[in-house]
Amino acid sequence: MIKTLLMALLIFAGMVGYDSLNDKPTPTSPEQKQEQKINKHEKSAAMAIFTALLPPREEWPSPMQKFYIAFNMDEVIDPIRQHPDWTPLKAMNQDIPKALIAIEDHDFYNHGAIAAEGVIRAMLVNISAGEVVQGGSTLTQQFVKNVFLTHEQSMERKIEEAILSLMLEDNYSKDEILELYLNTTYFGAGANGIKAACNKYFGKAPSALTLAEAAVIASLPYAPSALNPLENPKDCKKRQLLVLAAMHKYGMINQAQLAEAKNAPVYLTNGGVM
Repeated sequence: MIKTLLMALLIFAGMVGYDSLNDKPTPTSPEQKQEQKINKHEKSAAMAIFTALLPPREEWPSPMQKFYIAFNMDEVIDPIRQHPDWTPLKAMNQDIPKALIAIEDHDFYNHGAIAAEGVIRAMLVNISAGEVVQGGSTLTQQFVKNVFLTHEQSMERKIEEAILSLMLEDNYSKDEILELYLNTTYFGAGANGIKAACNKYFGKAPSALTLAEAAVIASLPYAPSALNPLENPKDCKKRQLLVLAAMHKYGMINQAQLAEAKNAPVYLTNGGVM
């Protein structure tokens, strides 16, 4: 117990130091950005010394593990960004992020890390539709769950998800989070990330997708294995139409684009057509 309390106090002290280093406005000039990099290195060095005083991290209680991650997310995120398949948001057909936002979290750019109204709205929509059409979690929460946590359904994990989501949005922009989500999400058929998914299903780069294909991609995070178009094109088509309808509802495409995409054939790498 004493060991645990001491560990908690040390971690708390370290986090206070972290906050003091980062209580600065967003850098805009090259000089400010360089200063931020120096501060980041200083923080990393201080954290390395600090953690050297503690037992090995694998021995820390789970809440303290998550507490550490919350203030050191770059240790996980920086390697993700260095993956050879990493695809910047600007290098994708913009229908991909639009389609994803429309079906998963249409108010993504306007709410915070957690949207209580989204949970209520999703519940009402699902009851009205007689099936699960929308999820209640924000894209930020989904990314946190996929990358930092397990899929265990418990109150403790929900609390951890909320804290990590708030910290993520405090340190990364909405565009950065959306880009991270698309590059880490499992899209089924062994495809992790947007580049692998586009190649797996269409034999294309993310920049080359059509609107109809982008809607297929956006269909998959909901149930990547069950909606795999190579195995279940019928149900994937059904979900694709929901995505397109959501895009139209939220003003992301017009009526003509909706009609064209609904009727456009989608050619799959296994020779199938949706």
